[in-house]
Amino acid sequence: MIEILNKEQLLDAHGKLRVAGYSKHMNFLLDKKCVHSHRLKEWDFYQIHFDGRYVLQLTLGHVSYAMQAAATLIDLASGEKHGIGKFCPVRASFRRSMPTNPEVAHTLQYFSRNMHVQFETTDKFRRLALTANDYKGIKAEVNLMLTNVSKSKEKMVIATPFDKDDQWYLNYKENCFAVNGYVRIEDVAYQIKNGFGLLDWGRGVWPYRHKWVWGNGGTVVDGKNFGFNIGWGFGNTSAATENAFFYDNKLYKLGEVQEILTGDTYRYIDQDERFVFKAEPIFDNYTKLSAFLVYNRCHQVFGRWTGYVVLDDGTKLQIPPFVAFCEHADNQW
Repeated sequence: MIEILNKEQLLDAHGKLRVAGYSKHMNFLLDKKCVHSHRLKEWDFYQIHFDGRYVLQLTLGHVSYAMQAAATLIDLASGEKHGIGKFCPVRASFRRSMPTNPEVAHTLQYFSRNMHVQFETTDKFRRLALTANDYKGIKAEVNLMLTNVSKSKEKMVIATPFDKDDQWYLNYKENCFAVNGYVRIEDVAYQIKNGFGLLDWGRGVWPYRHKWVWGNGGTVVDGKNFGFNIGWGFGNTSAATENAFFYDNKLYKLGEVQEILTGDTYRYIDQDERFVFKAEPIFDNYTKLSAFLVYNRCHQVFGRWTGYVVLDDGTKLQIPPFVAFCEHADNQW
């Protein structure tokens, strides 16, 4: 696997990927002036798990011709979901406002007559806010503070090529945010205390039809944060995989991971047996979207995961049961 240790320009002047591999911080420099394709896609996606049974998802992004601003609250125990969202043609000003580096201070926001969403990033925290009242009468309010933000905290960052040399994907995953705040969607409201947060940040130009497998989750083990990210099926990952786990804010890189389904139980094992887990499904957050030229179908299966990881020094770390997910997505956008 290729680790990018220094700052590198991601694209050449013709919009082709210059460098592929992974890094532990945002070492890939994205200059949008080098993107000549009209198919640039960008998103910021946050997922917060709290109280052992609830999941809140917040999205701001676009697929070049259409944009989405959305919030969804899921009760994994009952399967009940509450959501609000805006899906509409993208504004040029919104595309220009999407940041090229998730680690630097910035504010990303979307305004409409019925919705205001703002994601604020600083050196010390991230603040996520949403207020909405849509045409169906659904009201929502979100105000969250995400901490455990530091320059030394390691992330999973990857630049992935596709078959065509002008297609590429830049992805940044940051796990183990501590989340506190408030959420209300329709008549359901919760105070969130010591939730666990994830940022999935993506930018790229890739084929209209594509699939992926993605899994992620986090918990606390022996008083220290633990999280993981696994993924495959999206682009050419010969330079680096998306597979890694985090412990005490340090990244541990993994090679290929295999998913094995036996009955109703999933097992996930990497090639060196440093990441060995089983997952008992709790809830399949199945979604399907068909609008404009966008089609998406995704089985996001949340489950109770348990297993172990092996640190670089050979220490075997047992991970008590915690809630995480792995999804299979089939997309056209």
